[in-house]
Amino acid sequence: MDKKKKRNKVARYTFFFLFLCFIVSYAICESGYYEYELANKKILTEEQIKKFEEDVANGKDIDIEEYIIETHTDYTNKFTDATTKVATSINKYLKEGIESIFGLVSNFVEE
Repeated sequence: MDKKKKRNKVARYTFFFLFLCFIVSYAICESGYYEYELANKKILTEEQIKKFEEDVANGKDIDIEEYIIETHTDYTNKFTDATTKVATSINKYLKEGIESIFGLVSNFVEE
């Protein structure tokens, strides 16, 4: 019996940990945190500023894309992709369920 209780306890903690990881991953994905951080990394360096000032002084055509250094890092992996798909599916079915419940309640209220 003790081994069975230990297994159940380990399984429960493991499930809780995985669920917590899922919730955190989903929240980070939905909040746009990584996109916000990546957008902030688009900066003008000193060299690019000097190049920009020289081009302005020389009267050249200026395109901002030539001066911005983009440091895009993709943080997605199989785990985040899988959790996003699962979370989207859960969201879809919960939405349908809630809408159907409110539809039934509204039928009772109208009568």
